[in-house]
Amino acid sequence: MKEGVVGILGYYSIAVRPKSAAWSKSNYKPTKTNKVYPKRTLLKGIGLNCKRKDSLKYYAELASKLAEDGRLEDFLMIAESIPVAASSSSFASLVDVDLVSSGVSRLLQQGCFPIALRVLTCLDQLGFDVSLLFRRPDAILSLRHSLLHHPHLDQLLLFIHTLQGFNLAIQELVDLSGILRLCVNKRNPSAAIRICHIFPHSQMIFCTIILEFGKKRDLPAALTVFEASKQSLGSPNMFAYRTIIDVCGLCGDYMRSRSIYEELLARKFVPNVYVYNSLMNVNACDLRYSLQVYKQMKRLGVRADLASFNILLKSCCLAARVDLARDIYKEVQRLEAMGALKLDVFTYSTIIKVFADSKMWHMALNVKDDMLSAGVTPNTVTWISLISATANAGLVEQTICLFEEMLFAGCSPNAQCFNILLHACVESCQYDRAFRLFQSWKVNGCHETDRENGGDKHCRTGIDNADGNCVTNIPYQTFVPHSSRLPLRVPFKPTTSTYNTLMKACGTDYYRAKGLMDEMKKMGLSPNNISWSILIDICGSSGNVEGALQILRCMQEGGIQPDVITYTTAIKVCIESKNIRYAFLLYAEMKRYQIKPNMVTSLCLPLSLPFLLKINMRKS
Repeated sequence: MKEGVVGILGYYSIAVRPKSAAWSKSNYKPTKTNKVYPKRTLLKGIGLNCKRKDSLKYYAELASKLAEDGRLEDFLMIAESIPVAASSSSFASLVDVDLVSSGVSRLLQQGCFPIALRVLTCLDQLGFDVSLLFRRPDAILSLRHSLLHHPHLDQLLLFIHTLQGFNLAIQELVDLSGILRLCVNKRNPSAAIRICHIFPHSQMIFCTIILEFGKKRDLPAALTVFEASKQSLGSPNMFAYRTIIDVCGLCGDYMRSRSIYEELLARKFVPNVYVYNSLMNVNACDLRYSLQVYKQMKRLGVRADLASFNILLKSCCLAARVDLARDIYKEVQRLEAMGALKLDVFTYSTIIKVFADSKMWHMALNVKDDMLSAGVTPNTVTWISLISATANAGLVEQTICLFEEMLFAGCSPNAQCFNILLHACVESCQYDRAFRLFQSWKVNGCHETDRENGGDKHCRTGIDNADGNCVTNIPYQTFVPHSSRLPLRVPFKPTTSTYNTLMKACGTDYYRAKGLMDEMKKMGLSPNNISWSILIDICGSSGNVEGALQILRCMQEGGIQPDVITYTTAIKVCIESKNIRYAFLLYAEMKRYQIKPNMVTSLCLPLSLPFLLKINMRKS
């Protein structure tokens, strides 16, 4: 009988059986027609022999070795017969945990989740502690890797649910973030909801899933998870409401955020300040609605925090309402004086940007002084807004002073800072100065700038009239921190916008502009439509219309499709050189590519119609 067991399992010399006369090699003579026993006979034989302790140990060792070799079907065949005739707990105690763990890990790596479930269920029924299979770190890593790379999400969730039934620490065995990411990538909100009900702290997991779907711009899936989160609790979860409102903003559906807010009010629940802040932030493009929400928040007794005022300032900035932003800033200052709140760098930066966009550079500098007096350190965004304020006003010297002050304060400028400074020089027709700054930055970095006032600490802030006299002179003290008396040295990395600004400074010098474009390519930068449009305009301004059209064709051959600005520039060049026929050919080509003309295009072509009619009359 025992020979039949060994023959069916295909197992040879894996476990040492207690020696007996029946097992002796001298007594055993294999024949050509050995009888093959069916599985039922095999299980019956095992059950009869398991009454002896040594036989039980033998089959436990045999089953363990089979499991290690990945032969879990054979392992199950032995294990499932044990409860019939022997003590299942005794068999479970004799099974080698490490060998079975190795076999289960191999099975999971192969993606055989159904067989693995049968093995774990069988071991649990035998009284085996399933958690022992995943006590080693390598077994846990193997389990996590197998779950994350399993192609069938339903089998994966069933396996996790089964593990939970064994009273295992699921949060330690399963990579929750990876499983959630898998559900989101597969656009499967129902699977994500099932995950939430398996793990503890489900409400936090709900919010995480809602946000992840929002990052994928999948608002319907996020709303599905949100509705499931509402059903899991009797009272609303304000964090979930705040998250779904933020997701509405990510997906560009601010009207849906309003309906969610109205639904919350209809259920007679008062949102907290965080829900209100998210709602105002999502609807910041609508100043009227943001103010309405703010007034309703005050009426319901919800106290606004600093983030609420920052969002209102942001909304005023988008709506270009300088007067209202100034009133909000004064209100915030009053609350700060009362000790109700403390202004942060975002508040100052936002109000500075409001004044900068409105070209109220005096007010922007005054806010900066308030900021420094309050002990708040400006960040890069603050300095960019200040530099933009003076640059838009044409104050090149003041712009350079602010740029140097930024370096002395230890704040690293980004590419936008460099481009604003160069743009200020170009707009003020200081072309040589722009090129000097550019070359100096490339060679030495941005630790110094080209100052025409001899490096005096007091920079002149004003606008000169035609006589060269300054209309307004305001002494301006450069702020130098006590910790550092040397300006920050920052490596300069030009961008495509940097070269575009310098190309504008070339005037009608086509070869200099072409050299900048070649240098741009050597730097690993790709000229964009603006670069090609500037080059076409420079070539056409020098009188070389054919060259300008050739540049347009080279652009198309290079795989770059001209946009409305490029076509309008080429049309303008043709009209100025009185090549009306080419202008209308370009216009027809633009329409053929379904490029909609802008206002400049429409203004250029009607001016050429009388000239075109005159030419046609002469030909006739």
